[in-house]
Amino acid sequence: MVRELECCVVLFIQLFLGEWSSMLVSPPPPVLSPGHHSAQCREELQFTLGYQLFTLGSLHGYCPGNSLSDLRSTYKMEDQEMNFEQAYGSLSETDKTFEPLFIEEEDGDYFEDCLEEIEAALTLPGESMPYSIKCREALQAEFNGLMQQMLAQLDVFDAAHPTTAPLELFSETVNKMDKNGFTKTIEFGETCIPEKEQTVLEVEDNAVGIPVEAKHELSATMEIQKLREVFESCIEEVGQLERRRDELVQELLELEEPMAQELQTVRETLGEEQGLLSKVRLERQSLQEETQKTKRRLFIAVRDCTQRQVQLELQQKEVEQLNQAQEELKAFAVKLTEEIAKIHSDHQSHLQELQKQLNTTQESSKKKNRSYVTQGRRASCDLQQYLQGGIKALEEFYEPRLVSLLKRREATMDALSKAKEQCQELRAKLGPLREEEQMLRLQRTCLEERIQLMERQRRENVEQYRDTVDALEENIRELKTELKIQTKKTEELDMLKNNTAKELFFYREHVDGTCKQESSVMVEKT
Repeated sequence: MVRELECCVVLFIQLFLGEWSSMLVSPPPPVLSPGHHSAQCREELQFTLGYQLFTLGSLHGYCPGNSLSDLRSTYKMEDQEMNFEQAYGSLSETDKTFEPLFIEEEDGDYFEDCLEEIEAALTLPGESMPYSIKCREALQAEFNGLMQQMLAQLDVFDAAHPTTAPLELFSETVNKMDKNGFTKTIEFGETCIPEKEQTVLEVEDNAVGIPVEAKHELSATMEIQKLREVFESCIEEVGQLERRRDELVQELLELEEPMAQELQTVRETLGEEQGLLSKVRLERQSLQEETQKTKRRLFIAVRDCTQRQVQLELQQKEVEQLNQAQEELKAFAVKLTEEIAKIHSDHQSHLQELQKQLNTTQESSKKKNRSYVTQGRRASCDLQQYLQGGIKALEEFYEPRLVSLLKRREATMDALSKAKEQCQELRAKLGPLREEEQMLRLQRTCLEERIQLMERQRRENVEQYRDTVDALEENIRELKTELKIQTKKTEELDMLKNNTAKELFFYREHVDGTCKQESSVMVEKT
């Protein structure tokens, strides 16, 4: 929609410039006809509307390449010299035919509808869709060139044709915003023309011999000059407001630069702190892995040591049991030796008794003695055989047990020596492990102190960052207040623009009414 409206504007300006060039080439008529008279009124209205639309476009930012101060200098209504021969040919040629300087009623209605759509689009630029920057710049350059040509041709036409359509003044009040923001009323016919010009008009009205048409033409030219001055003053005010806006934007950018630098430095310091924190975390992770490995080694060593201790305790218990069995066997052997000694003593006593009996019996009879001797010998032999059998039985019963006990004693002695050697080896290994554990504890304490220091430093940095953030938030609040002030000023500018649009609308209605009245008067005269 916006592109179509822009194309309509460009076509309208080209058509408008073509009609002005045709009017410049054609000679001025001695008497103004009603149709031509209304055509001139319409042309003046079209010029004022086009100029107002251009000012509205500049207010809404549709002239990105030019500021309003440059625009006033480039589009000044006086003392301009332009070369139109390249675009439209020489102005002295009269061979070509040109269209008449008026617009039909249907075309005029369509043109007014287009102008209303353009004005609505310009008053609401936020609703327009974004389009290409190159296309916009090209259209803007073409629009600027066409406006320059139009204004130059208008100056030439004013110099060549001082007579225009009569414009009667009317008294209507329009609210308008002044520079201080207060509303003031503008009365057409009273404030649009200064006091000197009003006195001149009164003198000219009272003068004799001057025709009525010349009076109307003079008043129309003075009205156009007054409108030019009003438009120039509006452009100057808008330029001042735009310069103020640029200054405020520059101040905002200057205020944002240190904030951005501070944010950049804060981000850099945060990045450095995060890098250091990641390094410390990696070191902490590596140390934790090393501590876990050493803990595993210590656990394995302690487990082996406990297993060895358990085996040693079991072997010690077995040795104690063997010692108890050995003591029991020794006691049993002592008991057996005592029994053997007792039996031997009993045998000796029995032998002595038998010897006594033998000695006593020898005296009785030798035969009896011989028989007793044989019987004693037989008894002694039987006793010896009995004792030898008992001793053999005891030896056969206790000898394998003693041998097994001796073997178990030797095995336990060997195992005890091996366990002692292993304990010595484990004690030798336990020394460096204890030293390593002490080193790891020292490293752990150092790392904990370092982590505490880093946490303190991080807290201090966080406090500093919070202070900086608070300061930045205060600056942002101040900038927001300034931005609100600027928005209020822009709203005042929009009010001023709306008042100018209303003034233009009233002017157009007045021109249409005067044109209709003049046409009716001319028809009645004819």
